[in-house]
This record gives sequence, C-alpha cells and structure tokens, in this order.
Amino acid sequence: MIEPVKRLNVTDSIVNQIKDLVLQGKLTIGDKLPPERELMNQFGVGRPSLREALKVLEAQGLIEKTQKGTIITGNHNKFFTESLMFQLYFSSSDLNDIFETRRFIERELVFMATKRANDDDLHEIEQTIYAMELAIQTENQADYVSANLHFHDRIAKASKNEVMYNLYQSITSLVEHSQVLAVAVPGIKSDSLHYHKEIFAALKERNAQLASERMVNHITSVSQFLFKN
Repeated sequence: MIEPVKRLNVTDSIVNQIKDLVLQGKLTIGDKLPPERELMNQFGVGRPSLREALKVLEAQGLIEKTQKGTIITGNHNKFFTESLMFQLYFSSSDLNDIFETRRFIERELVFMATKRANDDDLHEIEQTIYAMELAIQTENQADYVSANLHFHDRIAKASKNEVMYNLYQSITSLVEHSQVLAVAVPGIKSDSLHYHKEIFAALKERNAQLASERMVNHITSVSQFLFKN
C-alpha cells in the first residue's frame, strides 16, 4: 500500500499518501499504523521526516498516538470538511456564489429530511423557530442568527446523509457570514421567520417536494433582500 517517496518535499509526500489511503478506505477508523522503523523502510525516509509527517497528521486529527500504537482516528471526516471550509472561506466567493450553492445543497437536504426526520429531529427544528421568535421580540440579532443557523443545521442533520451533511458543514462559515449581513436589513427577520414556519409545516406533513420549493424560495428571498440594499 505504501510506496517510497521522492526526496523533494518528503514530509508532504508521506502525509498525502496516508490521507489517500484513508480516502480510499484502505485505512479505516481504529487501524494501527506499522511501527516507526517499518514505516521508515516502506516510505524510504529517515526518522526526522517520518516523525514530522506524523506530527502533521496528528495535529490534523487523522491519527492518534495510544499505548497500543498510532491509530487512525474517527476525526478524519471533520478534517476533510474543515479543509474544504477554509478553502472556500479564503476563496473569492461572493454572496451570489453562496446563495446559489445554498439553493442547490439545501433543496436536497430538506427533501431528504422530510422523508427521514424522526420525532426528535422535528422537535429540535421546531425549537429553533421558537428561539427565532424570541430573538425578534427581544431585538437580539446575535441570538436570531444563532437560531437561524441551527434551524438549517438541524434540517441538514435530519437528512441522515453524512456526506451531504459534511458538505453543508463545509459552507456554514460562509452561510453565517451572509446571515450576519442579512439580519441588519429591515424586514428580513420577519420574512425569514415566515418561510421557516412554512418549511417546517411541509416537513411535518412529509411533503418533500413542497419543503424543497419553500427552502429555495426562502433562500432566494433572503438574497433579494440583500442585493436590493
């Protein structure tokens, strides 16, 4: 599974090979890496380069040193999600890119959630609506943004699709950025709350098509509020 690496950029080569093995499923949660000397021989590198690579992987959460040896952890999904998040955050994405992406992703997430959400999921989603109502009454914008984000996150989680959920998680910082901008626009909070209630009603009715349509309309409405101000 492991190939000798070129001397150029040795540490990165080791890190990338191990990441590839995780992505390919050849290394999974709980798998133990070979002893240090064996890894040195397999990679064809010295101890300093190998240890530096292992430090990088440990810092990124892909491996963990235990009494039984160095193992692959269960945090690699989080690492790859966060990597994508940072790439997006520091890219030149503008608000229109964010809303286009949200319409595409959240339309499917709410469609799946409508079919798969259990009673606990529905209860959590409903609680976020109450939290938004309270935030509007108390004119607390920070609480409103928090409850709003939680509403969309709970729907994404209720989709029961880990790949799609992780994909949504990768853009949450961008979603939060757009919501912080939007919440200051007059009238947007009450309009958004109305859509959230409509989306939730479709969820409870198990009408996936209607929930998807309302989610798209909601995101479009928020973008229109922002772009005309």
